Amino acid sequence: MSSSTVWLLLKAIPVVVALSLVIFTYERELVPLYGSGPTNYLLNKIGFVSAFLSSIQPFSVHISYSLFLTAIALTIAPNATYWTAVWTSHMGHPLWGPAIAHVTVLAPLVSLLIGVLGWPNSKFTVALPTRALTGAAVYSLSYNLHRRVWAPSSLFYDVSDSNIYLNVALLTWGAFILTLSFSKSQPAPTSKKTRPQKAGFTDRQIKGVLLSAFAAVWRTVQPHLVNPVLPHPLPEVFTHPSYPLQILSAEQSVTGLITVGQWLPPPKDSDSTDQLHSARYLRASHSVLGGVWTHDKVQKLDDDKPLEDIYGAPLGDSIYSTFVIQEAARLVNSTKASKAGKVDNALVIGLGIGTSATSFMRHGINTTIVEIDPAVYRAARTWFALPDPGPNNVYLEDARSWALQKKLSIDAGNKEPLYDIVVHDCFSGGGVPEHIYTFEFWNDLKSSMQKEGIIAVNFAGVLSSLSSRLVVSTLEKAFGQCRAFHDMFDEFPEEKYATEFINMVIFCSQSPAPLTFRNSKRSDWLGSPLRRHVLQSLNDREVNLSLIRETPGDERYIITDNNNPLGPLQEQQGAHHWEGESSLLRSTSHHDSHF
Repeated sequence: MSSSTVWLLLKAIPVVVALSLVIFTYERELVPLYGSGPTNYLLNKIGFVSAFLSSIQPFSVHISYSLFLTAIALTIAPNATYWTAVWTSHMGHPLWGPAIAHVTVLAPLVSLLIGVLGWPNSKFTVALPTRALTGAAVYSLSYNLHRRVWAPSSLFYDVSDSNIYLNVALLTWGAFILTLSFSKSQPAPTSKKTRPQKAGFTDRQIKGVLLSAFAAVWRTVQPHLVNPVLPHPLPEVFTHPSYPLQILSAEQSVTGLITVGQWLPPPKDSDSTDQLHSARYLRASHSVLGGVWTHDKVQKLDDDKPLEDIYGAPLGDSIYSTFVIQEAARLVNSTKASKAGKVDNALVIGLGIGTSATSFMRHGINTTIVEIDPAVYRAARTWFALPDPGPNNVYLEDARSWALQKKLSIDAGNKEPLYDIVVHDCFSGGGVPEHIYTFEFWNDLKSSMQKEGIIAVNFAGVLSSLSSRLVVSTLEKAFGQCRAFHDMFDEFPEEKYATEFINMVIFCSQSPAPLTFRNSKRSDWLGSPLRRHVLQSLNDREVNLSLIRETPGDERYIITDNNNPLGPLQEQQGAHHWEGESSLLRSTSHHDSHF
């Protein structure tokens, strides 16, 4: 290995680590505003091009100057990222907004960090092709380190994005100081007898003093360099000083920044009567997982007592009707168990705020919850009145591995509970975890269901899209028969199937009898005006699956572990989801976009 190669490797290692942390932090800042799909659509491409151009630029920049510029950029990065993201999100475009942010903030950071390698100024001559390949390799390694190590790790859950940026900046400032030279050149002797020179500070001593002084100054200045994002985990409830908004909790977790916020009632002298208010919501980064009405919008039938959170605050109906449609699984009357009134066990995969799980438990059904994110479960229990499901009824893990473990246990002859009802609601961030929509997953899950059990699958998208066709075709192959219902309050004519992005709940069963639903009754409503409205109008909400499904037996439309285009297909529809979520949160996007 040549000396120049060794020199490049030695310089590349800290650059890879620093760049990976910058990409990780930058992406984590944007996702709460844009969602993962729009954020990542061009991020890697713009980052790679920036690294490549930086590695082949012909200008000679001294390493000290390069580190100085990089340190300045990292110092202002917390606020540059935040305010650029907020400003571009107000443009209302899910692709151009992130792209402008990438070019404005990420590209300079990548270019400067790659520039720290300082090839034109190196004491070794490095050929242009080698520089180009090395720059590409450094960026690729950094991106993969971010994806494979930092992103799935819990290491930075309690570390703010500002602190990650600023700690990398501090190390860069330290490297800059270390590259400075304070050595004095010795004067040429003028005579045989010279006066002895006074001993001064050595180069190392001067750098030590500078590093200590800078660290002290940095400790004082750093709090003024952070962006306006609230700390997470949030130590106490935050009430906005000038806007009717509260952030009740916020913590970084498995699926992103999990936030519980609420719009307060408007001031009595306010003219904004048409503005959304008196509602509490749960967000996972950009996706709203659910919400309920609060304060004067809590309504009940017949003086029924409303649900309360653990602090005693009354809670009203869900702000989304989708979760109530899922409860219609109780209304199926075509299976032996439903005819006999024996619905004993329910399974909820993907908790959200726990609307359907809470309903099942209130109806006396033993309910098991599988939720990948512990923070979501904590939020549902604390802020959305989810009852305690009981011992051995909560699994905070990935549903794919859970279903496989249960199948293997049953196959081994162990006694496991079999579920009469399964609710599968795992849509988040404009897309789906595609590995739990495959034919293999449904087969594993069927092992934990009663033979004629009912599964309700929530899916969001354009109804006539390929992704909807794939999901419906796979479910019908796995279970035999399905019916679906939309959550729109207005009529949804078939001509809108190709244009509107909506939620539909697909009910499937292996029962040989055609799937039918009984009419709802007062006891089904649990004192909820929304349940009464949605369940009474269930038949009017049916989706014509014959316009979506493909010819039975066409394996091209079956999602399998080896043939699963669902993720990329859903990313293509991510703009629809972003527009829908942003319209709901637009009034508060500046105030709680990152909380």
